[in-house]
Amino acid sequence: MSRQLSFLLINLIGFTSVANYPLFKESTIDKPHAGMIALPAPKGINSLCYDEWSRHKELIIDKRDSLQQAIIEKENRACRYKEKAQQEINNLKARVTQLDKVIELINSLEKSDEQYILQTADKPEGSTSWDAKRKCVVLTVGSTANFIHEITHGGQYEAGEIIFDALLEKSYLQDLYDETDAYKAQYAYDPASITGLKSNTVARTMEDITPQWVANLQSKEGEKTYREHGLIRVNINSPKATLLIAYPQLENQFKTWADNCTMKEVPNVVYKQMPLVAARH
Repeated sequence: MSRQLSFLLINLIGFTSVANYPLFKESTIDKPHAGMIALPAPKGINSLCYDEWSRHKELIIDKRDSLQQAIIEKENRACRYKEKAQQEINNLKARVTQLDKVIELINSLEKSDEQYILQTADKPEGSTSWDAKRKCVVLTVGSTANFIHEITHGGQYEAGEIIFDALLEKSYLQDLYDETDAYKAQYAYDPASITGLKSNTVARTMEDITPQWVANLQSKEGEKTYREHGLIRVNINSPKATLLIAYPQLENQFKTWADNCTMKEVPNVVYKQMPLVAARH
C-alpha cells in the first residue's frame, strides 16, 4: 500500500479528536465527595488526574451499590404489582451487571502499561484521543456518565478494537457496535443522559440501545453523528474483505489493498501490541 494511498485513507476514515464525539444529555447526578484522601496513582493513570479519576470511580461504585439496594427493596414489595415490578427489577439488574463490567474495566485500565489522562470537556461532547507528545491516551469528559462512555473506548483500544494516529488527533476502526457498547455502559449509570438524545426511537431501556439506534443519532443541526462509523465490528486484525463491508464508502481506496492487509499496516498508527482481550474479527 502506497504512503499516498495510506494518507488518503486516513483522512477518509479518521475522525478528528478521536473515538467519536459522543453525545450526552447533561444531568445533575454527579456530586463530588468532600474530603477524599489523595492516593498514589496506579501505573495506568496519570498522577495529576488520579483524584478526579478516583472521584468518578467512587460515584460509579456508589451508584452500583444503590441500585443493588433498590433491587432488594423492590423484590420485597413485588407481590402487589408483580409484572410491572419484575420489569423494573430486571432493568435494575441489567444496569448493575453493566456497572460491574465498568468497575472491572476501570481496574484493568489502572493496571495498563499505557497511561491514561483525564481532562475536562469544555462542551457536552467528550472524546478519546492519543497525545503524540506524551504518548498516552487522553479521555476528555464532562460528567461521570461521559467518563464511562470514554473509558469504554479506552477498553476498546486495549482490546485492539480501535487504533490511533501517532501524529494526528484521530482514531480509526470505530464502528456502530463500539458506540452501542459505550452508550449502554453510560445508560447503566445515568439513563437520563441517554433518553433525551435524538434518534429514530427513544432509548427507554438498555435493550433499546442498538447499532441501528446509534446509526440514527443526530446532532442539534440534524446531522447523523456516526454516519462514517463501521457497519459491522472491526478491529486491528480485520482483513480487507471485512473492512469493505464495514466501510462501503471507501471501496475505491480499499480495492488496491492486498487481501490480507489490515489497518496495522497503515503508516503512523498506534495500536495495542498485546491486547488485554483477544480482538474479535
